[in-house]
Amino acid sequence: MMAFLPLNSHPCPKSVLIIGGGDGGVAREVVKHPLVERVVLCEIDEAVVRASKQFLPFMSSSFSDPKVELKIEDGIEFVKNCSEKFDVVITDSSDPFGPAEGLFNLEYYQSLYNVLESGGVFCSQAEDFWLDLDVVVSLNKTCKKLFQSVSYASVMVPTYPSGQIGFLIGSKQIPRKFDCPVIPLKADYLKDLRYYSLDVHRSAFVLPKFVQEVCNLYCNPFKVVLTR
Repeated sequence: MMAFLPLNSHPCPKSVLIIGGGDGGVAREVVKHPLVERVVLCEIDEAVVRASKQFLPFMSSSFSDPKVELKIEDGIEFVKNCSEKFDVVITDSSDPFGPAEGLFNLEYYQSLYNVLESGGVFCSQAEDFWLDLDVVVSLNKTCKKLFQSVSYASVMVPTYPSGQIGFLIGSKQIPRKFDCPVIPLKADYLKDLRYYSLDVHRSAFVLPKFVQEVCNLYCNPFKVVLTR
Protein backbone atom coordinates (compact mmCIF):
# COMPACT_ATOMS: atom_id res chain seq x y z
CA MET A 1 0.00 0.00 0.00
CA MET A 2 2.85 2.38 0.77
CA ALA A 3 4.11 1.84 -2.77
CA PHE A 4 0.93 1.74 -4.84
CA LEU A 5 -1.04 4.51 -3.16
CA PRO A 6 1.43 7.19 -4.37
CA LEU A 7 2.37 5.41 -7.61
CA ASN A 8 -1.25 5.15 -8.70
CA SER A 9 -1.89 8.76 -7.68
CA HIS A 10 0.62 9.94 -10.30
CA PRO A 11 -0.07 9.73 -14.07
CA CYS A 12 3.51 8.81 -14.97
CA PRO A 13 5.77 7.86 -12.04
CA LYS A 14 9.07 7.25 -13.83
CA SER A 15 11.47 8.16 -11.01
CA VAL A 16 11.01 7.18 -7.37
CA LEU A 17 13.00 8.02 -4.24
CA ILE A 18 12.62 5.84 -1.15
CA ILE A 19 13.95 7.17 2.14
CA GLY A 20 14.48 4.28 4.57
CA GLY A 21 13.00 0.95 3.56
CA GLY A 22 16.28 -0.89 4.02
CA ASP A 23 14.53 -4.26 4.05
CA GLY A 24 13.78 -3.76 0.35
CA GLY A 25 10.05 -4.45 0.66
CA VAL A 26 8.76 -1.12 -0.64
CA ALA A 27 11.27 -1.14 -3.50
CA ARG A 28 10.15 -4.68 -4.40
CA GLU A 29 6.61 -3.37 -4.91
CA VAL A 30 7.64 -0.12 -6.63
CA VAL A 31 9.50 -1.91 -9.44
CA LYS A 32 6.31 -3.86 -10.27
CA HIS A 33 4.77 -0.67 -11.64
CA PRO A 34 5.25 -0.70 -15.44
CA LEU A 35 6.07 3.01 -15.75
CA VAL A 36 8.79 3.10 -13.10
CA GLU A 37 12.22 3.41 -14.71
CA ARG A 38 14.48 4.30 -11.79
CA VAL A 39 14.37 3.83 -8.02
CA VAL A 40 16.84 5.42 -5.61
CA LEU A 41 16.73 3.89 -2.12
CA CYS A 42 18.51 5.79 0.63
CA GLU A 43 19.02 3.80 3.84
CA ILE A 44 21.05 5.10 6.78
CA ASP A 45 22.14 1.69 8.13
CA GLU A 46 23.94 -0.76 5.86
CA ALA A 47 23.42 -3.51 8.45
CA VAL A 48 19.66 -3.39 7.79
CA VAL A 49 20.26 -4.13 4.12
CA ARG A 50 22.75 -6.89 4.92
CA ALA A 51 20.42 -8.55 7.43
CA SER A 52 17.50 -8.35 5.02
CA LYS A 53 19.51 -10.02 2.27
CA GLN A 54 20.44 -12.81 4.65
CA PHE A 55 17.17 -13.39 6.51
CA LEU A 56 14.45 -11.80 4.35
CA PRO A 57 15.36 -12.72 0.77
CA PHE A 58 11.71 -12.55 -0.32
CA MET A 59 11.72 -8.83 0.57
CA SER A 60 15.26 -7.88 -0.38
CA SER A 61 15.07 -9.31 -3.92
CA SER A 62 14.63 -5.74 -5.18
CA PHE A 63 18.30 -4.94 -4.48
CA SER A 64 19.28 -7.07 -7.48
CA ASP A 65 16.85 -5.26 -9.78
CA PRO A 66 18.73 -3.06 -12.30
CA LYS A 67 16.23 -0.24 -11.73
CA VAL A 68 17.21 0.06 -8.04
CA GLU A 69 20.16 2.19 -6.92
CA LEU A 70 21.12 1.81 -3.25
CA LYS A 71 22.68 4.67 -1.29
CA ILE A 72 23.85 4.21 2.30
CA GLU A 73 23.35 7.73 3.62
CA ASP A 74 21.35 9.76 6.12
CA GLY A 75 18.04 10.34 4.33
CA ILE A 76 17.51 13.75 5.92
CA GLU A 77 20.84 15.00 4.60
CA PHE A 78 20.31 13.29 1.25
CA VAL A 79 17.04 15.09 0.45
CA LYS A 80 18.40 18.36 1.84
CA ASN A 81 21.36 18.31 -0.57
CA CYS A 82 19.84 16.45 -3.53
CA SER A 83 19.70 18.37 -6.83
CA GLU A 84 17.76 15.64 -8.66
CA LYS A 85 13.96 15.70 -8.97
CA PHE A 86 11.65 12.71 -8.53
CA ASP A 87 8.06 11.98 -9.49
CA VAL A 88 7.36 10.11 -6.25
CA VAL A 89 9.08 10.18 -2.85
CA ILE A 90 8.24 7.51 -0.26
CA THR A 91 9.44 7.77 3.34
CA ASP A 92 9.43 4.29 4.87
CA SER A 93 10.56 5.19 8.35
CA SER A 94 10.27 4.06 11.93
CA ASP A 95 8.12 5.98 14.42
CA PRO A 96 8.55 9.77 14.89
CA PHE A 97 10.21 9.41 18.25
CA GLY A 98 13.96 9.33 18.87
CA PRO A 99 16.27 8.70 15.88
CA ALA A 100 13.57 9.10 13.19
CA GLU A 101 12.06 12.28 14.63
CA GLY A 102 13.75 14.42 11.98
CA LEU A 103 11.76 12.67 9.22
CA PHE A 104 8.51 14.18 10.49
CA ASN A 105 9.16 17.91 10.85
CA LEU A 106 8.56 20.91 8.59
CA GLU A 107 12.20 21.15 7.52
CA TYR A 108 12.16 17.59 6.19
CA TYR A 109 8.92 18.13 4.29
CA GLN A 110 10.36 21.31 2.80
CA SER A 111 13.25 19.18 1.51
CA LEU A 112 10.76 16.69 0.06
CA TYR A 113 9.00 19.58 -1.66
CA ASN A 114 12.29 20.60 -3.23
CA VAL A 115 13.14 17.16 -4.66
CA LEU A 116 9.68 16.54 -6.13
CA GLU A 117 8.86 17.32 -9.74
CA SER A 118 6.15 19.96 -10.22
CA GLY A 119 3.36 17.35 -10.18
CA GLY A 120 5.15 15.07 -7.74
CA VAL A 121 3.56 12.96 -5.02
CA PHE A 122 4.96 12.01 -1.63
CA CYS A 123 3.91 9.26 0.78
CA SER A 124 5.11 8.99 4.37
CA GLN A 125 4.48 6.68 7.29
CA ALA A 126 1.99 8.59 9.44
CA GLU A 127 1.23 6.54 12.54
CA ASP A 128 -1.83 4.91 14.07
CA PHE A 129 -4.89 7.08 14.69
CA TRP A 130 -6.06 4.90 17.60
CA LEU A 131 -2.89 5.44 19.61
CA ASP A 132 -1.25 8.54 18.11
CA LEU A 133 -4.03 10.78 16.82
CA ASP A 134 -2.12 13.86 17.97
CA VAL A 135 0.77 12.84 15.69
CA VAL A 136 -1.62 12.31 12.76
CA VAL A 137 -3.10 15.77 13.29
CA SER A 138 0.32 17.41 13.66
CA LEU A 139 1.67 15.81 10.46
CA ASN A 140 -1.45 16.75 8.56
CA LYS A 141 -1.18 20.35 9.76
CA THR A 142 2.53 20.54 8.87
CA CYS A 143 2.13 19.19 5.34
CA LYS A 144 -0.83 21.40 4.50
CA LYS A 145 1.48 24.39 4.96
CA LEU A 146 3.44 23.21 1.92
CA PHE A 147 1.44 20.95 -0.36
CA GLN A 148 -1.63 21.62 -2.49
CA SER A 149 -3.34 18.34 -1.61
CA VAL A 150 -2.82 16.25 1.53
CA SER A 151 -4.74 13.16 2.65
CA TYR A 152 -4.39 10.47 5.29
CA ALA A 153 -4.83 6.85 4.18
CA SER A 154 -5.56 4.05 6.62
CA VAL A 155 -4.61 0.39 6.15
CA MET A 156 -4.75 -2.77 8.21
CA VAL A 157 -1.42 -4.33 9.21
CA PRO A 158 -1.66 -6.97 11.99
CA THR A 159 1.95 -6.52 13.15
CA TYR A 160 1.39 -2.89 14.18
CA PRO A 161 -0.12 -1.99 17.56
CA SER A 162 -3.94 -1.92 17.19
CA GLY A 163 -3.64 -3.48 13.72
CA GLN A 164 -3.88 -0.13 11.91
CA ILE A 165 -1.31 2.18 10.37
CA GLY A 166 -1.63 5.29 8.24
CA PHE A 167 0.18 7.03 5.42
CA LEU A 168 0.21 10.72 4.64
CA ILE A 169 0.08 11.33 0.91
CA GLY A 170 0.37 14.69 -0.79
CA SER A 171 0.87 16.46 -4.10
CA LYS A 172 3.24 19.33 -4.71
CA GLN A 173 1.39 21.64 -7.07
CA ILE A 174 -1.49 19.87 -8.75
CA PRO A 175 -4.61 19.37 -6.59
CA ARG A 176 -5.54 15.68 -6.52
CA LYS A 177 -8.27 13.46 -5.15
CA PHE A 178 -6.15 10.60 -3.89
CA ASP A 179 -9.11 8.27 -3.53
CA CYS A 180 -9.39 8.26 -7.35
CA PRO A 181 -6.41 6.18 -8.56
CA VAL A 182 -4.72 7.01 -11.86
CA ILE A 183 -3.39 3.90 -13.57
CA PRO A 184 -1.74 3.20 -16.95
CA LEU A 185 -3.93 2.04 -19.83
CA LYS A 186 -2.40 -1.42 -19.46
CA ALA A 187 -2.82 -2.32 -15.80
CA ASP A 188 -2.06 -6.02 -16.13
CA TYR A 189 0.31 -5.84 -13.17
CA LEU A 190 -2.67 -5.38 -10.84
CA LYS A 191 -3.82 -8.97 -11.31
CA ASP A 192 -0.59 -10.29 -9.75
CA LEU A 193 -0.89 -8.25 -6.55
CA ARG A 194 -2.15 -10.06 -3.43
CA TYR A 195 -3.45 -7.12 -1.35
CA TYR A 196 -3.68 -3.93 -3.36
CA SER A 197 -6.60 -3.33 -5.69
CA LEU A 198 -8.35 -0.23 -6.97
CA ASP A 199 -11.18 -0.81 -4.49
CA VAL A 200 -8.71 -1.18 -1.61
CA HIS A 201 -7.02 2.03 -2.79
CA ARG A 202 -10.30 3.95 -2.68
CA SER A 203 -11.33 2.49 0.66
CA ALA A 204 -8.05 3.54 2.34
CA PHE A 205 -9.30 7.13 2.28
CA VAL A 206 -12.61 6.32 3.96
CA LEU A 207 -11.84 7.32 7.54
CA PRO A 208 -13.74 7.21 10.81
CA LYS A 209 -15.69 10.42 11.35
CA PHE A 210 -13.53 11.62 14.25
CA VAL A 211 -10.34 11.23 12.18
CA GLN A 212 -11.83 12.98 9.16
CA GLU A 213 -12.96 15.90 11.30
CA VAL A 214 -9.60 16.57 12.94
CA CYS A 215 -7.69 16.17 9.67
CA ASN A 216 -9.93 18.61 7.81
CA LEU A 217 -9.67 21.08 10.67
CA TYR A 218 -6.21 22.13 9.55
CA CYS A 219 -6.43 23.58 6.05
CA ASN A 220 -4.01 26.49 5.90
CA PRO A 221 -4.62 28.68 2.81
CA PHE A 222 -1.26 30.39 3.28
CA LYS A 223 1.35 28.10 1.71
CA VAL A 224 5.04 28.46 2.48
CA VAL A 225 6.68 29.95 -0.60
CA LEU A 226 9.71 27.95 -1.72
CA THR A 227 12.01 29.38 -4.33
CA ARG A 228 14.17 26.37 -5.17
